[in-house]
Amino acid sequence: MKNLFYLFFISLIALSCNQKSPEAQASEAEAPSLYIEWYGDNEVANEMVTRGMEHVMNVEFDKAFVFFEAATQLDSTLFGPHVMLAQFSNANSENQEFHYARAKILAADKNVNSKLFVSLLDDKNEKGKRQVWGADNHLIWKKMYENEPRGRFMRFWYTFGMAVEEGAEDALLKMLGDFKSEGSNYGPVLNNLGYFYMKNGNMDKAKEYFERYCQIRPNGYNSHDSMGEYYFNNKDYKNSLLHYQMALDNYPAASNAKTMIAEITPLMK
Repeated sequence: MKNLFYLFFISLIALSCNQKSPEAQASEAEAPSLYIEWYGDNEVANEMVTRGMEHVMNVEFDKAFVFFEAATQLDSTLFGPHVMLAQFSNANSENQEFHYARAKILAADKNVNSKLFVSLLDDKNEKGKRQVWGADNHLIWKKMYENEPRGRFMRFWYTFGMAVEEGAEDALLKMLGDFKSEGSNYGPVLNNLGYFYMKNGNMDKAKEYFERYCQIRPNGYNSHDSMGEYYFNNKDYKNSLLHYQMALDNYPAASNAKTMIAEITPLMK
């Protein structure tokens, strides 16, 4: 309850910042949109949703969970947070099935992309986990993006799942330029580019994008987590530990940073 009141006052301050949502909303003068219908009538709950989406795109799932959970407590009509809470729940757990069922019910009268968003959870993997990401869901994200190319959240996750042969590099660079010109939060795209280049063996490019990510998000924790992973993969344990510690300092509940610090510390002896 204390956390909910804290988030309530934080969100009241944030409402005055006029920060652009990760899922842009079309004006009434524009053509009918097929954005995921994330929002309801409660402005504070809507701000929680926006913050949750931002943390998800930054792969800061620990924080995203808190905001999405608060959103469902403030507005019981929202389905989107339930989708993400199902994603964050343990495989075959009661919580996973509860949030999936609530999302299905609450999205029943929503638009096609909202229903497709929920459908990402329809199939369990061999471990009983419902997931919104993964190769099996890539075609659903593609369909959602094709239905509404203006949706930044949908574009981001569709592009995230693209393979090299699909043109992933060009798509990521184009998205980076578009997000910057729109005044949108482009830090997550820098992060994805860093991982793209690291996965494909271009360590110089990977370092460049991870450093840029840390520069524009110095107080985040995933930016330093990513930089820590880069150094760890290059066996630079000193700098890896430094960045994982910075991630933990910025958010003491950062679970991956804790795990990696415990793994790296013995390697320093």
